[in-house]
Amino acid sequence: MSRTIPLAQYLFSRLHQLGCYSIHGVPGDFTLRALDHLRASKVKWIGNASELCAGYAADGYARSAAMARKSLSTTSPRVGALFVTYGVGELSAINALAGAYAESVPVVQLVGTPSRKAWRSRPILHHTMADGRLGVYADIAKHVTCAQADLSCDDVEEAIERYDETLVQCVQRSKPVYVNVPIDMVEKPVPSKLLHRPLPLEPVRDKAVMNEEDRVVQDILKRIMASEKPLIIADGLSYSWDLVDEANEIVHLTGIPSMCFSAGKGVIDEHHPSWLGPLTTSTDYSRSADLVLLFGPLLSNTNTAAWTVVPDPGISVSINLDNVNICGQVFSVRGKYVLQKLVERLKAQPLGQRWNLDRHDRNGSLRAERSPSPSSPISQDALWERMSTWLRPHDTYLLANGTPLVGGRSIAIPSPTQVVASGIWCSIGSMLPCAQGIALAKRDHNIPGRSIIYEGDGSLQVTCQSISDIIRYKLDVTIVVCNNAGYTYERYLHGMREEYNDVPVWSYADAPAFFGAKPGNDYRTMSTKVETWGELNDVLGDENFADGQGLKIIDIVMDPEDMPSSAKAGLKRASEALRLP
Repeated sequence: MSRTIPLAQYLFSRLHQLGCYSIHGVPGDFTLRALDHLRASKVKWIGNASELCAGYAADGYARSAAMARKSLSTTSPRVGALFVTYGVGELSAINALAGAYAESVPVVQLVGTPSRKAWRSRPILHHTMADGRLGVYADIAKHVTCAQADLSCDDVEEAIERYDETLVQCVQRSKPVYVNVPIDMVEKPVPSKLLHRPLPLEPVRDKAVMNEEDRVVQDILKRIMASEKPLIIADGLSYSWDLVDEANEIVHLTGIPSMCFSAGKGVIDEHHPSWLGPLTTSTDYSRSADLVLLFGPLLSNTNTAAWTVVPDPGISVSINLDNVNICGQVFSVRGKYVLQKLVERLKAQPLGQRWNLDRHDRNGSLRAERSPSPSSPISQDALWERMSTWLRPHDTYLLANGTPLVGGRSIAIPSPTQVVASGIWCSIGSMLPCAQGIALAKRDHNIPGRSIIYEGDGSLQVTCQSISDIIRYKLDVTIVVCNNAGYTYERYLHGMREEYNDVPVWSYADAPAFFGAKPGNDYRTMSTKVETWGELNDVLGDENFADGQGLKIIDIVMDPEDMPSSAKAGLKRASEALRLP
């Protein structure tokens, strides 16, 4: 490597060091010169059909780290990244960036912006608001990112320091960040030796902090030992905050009964004898628990059955990213470090498996118990039971917002499995490009397992362009379309038969050909439409479809008014809430 490299190469090379081997985006006039330096950094360009798809794909790329850790892959991404152009490009992606912020996903958004001269003179420039406010979009981004780096400084080494610190914040806080890259900065020479300076990704822990960790561990251990009916509830932020391994070790070491909120599906090994099922409604055991350990909690209405299953704060220990909350008292220690020390204490001081359960304590997960006749239409309840037998270890499966989210959370899953389900953002259209990003990361990092998305027809129509991205880059994605002619979830909230809850009729099985898949080449595609139970079983039983290689689409026609039974009570409560003054 030469003694200096262009600034753009430095920016991309730092991403590569963080395991981001591919960057998503849409090219624009303010990004083109920087993109010339991708090749030298070894980061691959993934050109998406829209900036919104690029944002969700970057989110998915970062989320894949959870399965990489479960599968013991040798590498994994610490961040996902996208590169978009100023104004029109970044605003198109901001929905995805906000979702990453809400759900604690580390995404780096690079934005190619006008020159420093333009920033000073404030001309009436294209992609602006025509009023000279060039910084308005960066101001918007401040509300959905945890840190921002403005590289429009004269000292290039200062620009590097700003960028590096922003990357550190992205990793340490597990939130998106925003980087302003002026077009006249991208080729400024940077000392290449600066790339060899390690980023301080781990927070500083002095003796006082470690002593505080020990006190917190001792407090938690005493509460576990004194408890007669403890309960572990895993949630989705455990994936982002890297708490999954420790959470499972604690379950295995103690046998404490465990459940999950909706977004926490897959965090805990569901084959352990202490597994009670998803906490979609309260049980005798959850109501009578005298201690609740919450791993990575996100206590939103959509994640906790409208807050009806949130435990009493007075008996709750919440393990968070950068603090532990013990019955209302907050300690400023990293949750992962506390769990690591708790595991070591439990290994040295075994508690024994001393909590007895009976079948009435369990919510249970769906298992295939019914066998409808081959000519029967496909119902929601039967579909999710059948899917319980179709999943395989190392699968990553994504649940789109709507009926897939409320039906898929009850599937019985093998171990290890990663489930991606929105706990709070719940933006329709997010999961298809997210699946593209996950599939790409699996290939980049040799992460095993299929990438399967259960997608609603309404959601698919929002970001259908991602199918072309999947085909263009020859990714392995299986799309299961729950085709119920509209927004069934919303029908149950309000307007069961109203036109505004309908969507256009599309031929989803024709999507591969429409989006450019060519028959007979080295990239396999299969797509089909099914309307009966027999047709569905034939497709799921075909290994050519089930192997997860290439693009697979199954369009499952379902009744527009059919809803998983487990979701109806919660939707009734939500519907009633809409009518409150």
